[in-house]
Amino acid sequence: MNDVKRKAGQTALLKVEGIGSFEVPTGPNLRESLRKEGVYLDGTCADNGSCGRCVVRILAGEAGQPSSQETQLLTERSSDPESRLACRVSVSGDLEISVDRERILEVDRTGRWKEVWGSPLWRPELITLDQEGFGLAVDVGTTSIAACLMDLSTARPLDIKAAANPQLPWGDEIISRLGSADEDPETARQLSGLVWQTVDEQLRSLCLRSGVSSGRIGSVVVVGNSAMHHLCLGLPLGKLLTPPYDPAQTGSITLAADELPVKMGLPRQAQVYFPPLIGGFAGSDILASTMAAQSLGISPGAVMDVGTNTEIAVFSGGRVYVATAPSGPAFEGGHIPSGMRAVQGAIWKVAVANGRITYEVIGDVPPEGICGSGIVDALSVMLETGAMDTSGLIKEGSHPAVQGGGIILDDKGKVSLHGEDVATVQKAKAAVAATWHILLNKLGLDESDLQAVYLAGAFGSRLDPANAVKIGLLPSIDPGCFVLAGNTALLGAAMILLSGDFRERTEKGSTEVIHINVAEEPDFEEQFLDNLYFP
Repeated sequence: MNDVKRKAGQTALLKVEGIGSFEVPTGPNLRESLRKEGVYLDGTCADNGSCGRCVVRILAGEAGQPSSQETQLLTERSSDPESRLACRVSVSGDLEISVDRERILEVDRTGRWKEVWGSPLWRPELITLDQEGFGLAVDVGTTSIAACLMDLSTARPLDIKAAANPQLPWGDEIISRLGSADEDPETARQLSGLVWQTVDEQLRSLCLRSGVSSGRIGSVVVVGNSAMHHLCLGLPLGKLLTPPYDPAQTGSITLAADELPVKMGLPRQAQVYFPPLIGGFAGSDILASTMAAQSLGISPGAVMDVGTNTEIAVFSGGRVYVATAPSGPAFEGGHIPSGMRAVQGAIWKVAVANGRITYEVIGDVPPEGICGSGIVDALSVMLETGAMDTSGLIKEGSHPAVQGGGIILDDKGKVSLHGEDVATVQKAKAAVAATWHILLNKLGLDESDLQAVYLAGAFGSRLDPANAVKIGLLPSIDPGCFVLAGNTALLGAAMILLSGDFRERTEKGSTEVIHINVAEEPDFEEQFLDNLYFP
């Protein structure tokens, strides 16, 4: 290890066991210092110390004393007396720490092929194929980034990769990231650059695995919500941070590859196309999803992508209404101590058999936490067994799994849901339900009029619709009308990539979509309160 010359009091030497040593400025918190050096610790609270995920062990150096709130969270997360939450430690001098590998955000997740291209919405025979060569479809989501390499002349997907969005350390919801970028131009550049670096890594890997030179990629289509779109392109963010939360620009954008913020492995003449945004936080992702769904010709219908930025579109008779629901990250495990994203170790399915709670874990490994679909199942089971009433109150003595004000979901007592977790989910599901009620009312529709509801995204691909209806998250309709549609945004992006005609229809469709800001609707608060309770 080389000695580092440092300015007294202005920088500190940060040693991370098994990773390396870094000279960092004094003042910022430890988690922020680590992420600036490319070490991204798990966390969903934008460094406010409420999620308890960024646990590190202090091996040497002065880290100060933990607050009572931090001590309580640490008691739930670690039995090691040297443990601290990185976001609560101010770097004031040299530190030596260790971090469990499970606390470091994974950089790459290869997507499951069938979960995307096995979707009922993937019907390239319904569009006009008029492109040739190879192209890349990209969905820049709040939580993950997915990219697919396409053979444009045959409409054949060659390979797909998915990665965690590298912006996650700046907050698991979009407002935190927008605020950080708006306050600091360097942070804005960093957030943009990280996304493009990830897309470039995906592009190079996909081409290598498929035997296609990246120099043969002629076009790229990128979709995302309005926040991701603006962060990627370095557009002004102020309007998205203040009511009525309008994007600085909604029209489509086409750039040459060499105009991107990061130099990518693309030929200079390659065209990178960003479809139009709808309005507010409703971006090109829900537009692409809705266009793909409408191509099937089933109406009235809806597309619901429930996540950190929940997007809902309802269409009937050529009319389309779109809104985003202020649901927060609860359905992706955020703001819930046992919550986690849908990755290995997450309980994704919960059921009850002969009064006993059973569960399934992604990767068939010991459970580390519970993801959104598992949370929905768990609440349904709690209602079914009488462990919880319709107000969300967990009832002591109602079930053997109910202990200490919560319900234990796994065999070793590591994963549980408590009253405050239920309240968090209630607020999220009430926001979602209020939003789709308002959209239905705008179109003069009842729930029963819907012929198909396409459930999009990672959450939708694992969701049990019957349980989601039982807790009031989804409309109460014939279960056969729910379609687990997978990554509809990526599918829509691929269809735009394949067809100039479909691209033109998408451009036209964007001008006909009516965007609703539900927060400004006079009945939103009433709808929200009506949907707080469970049915």
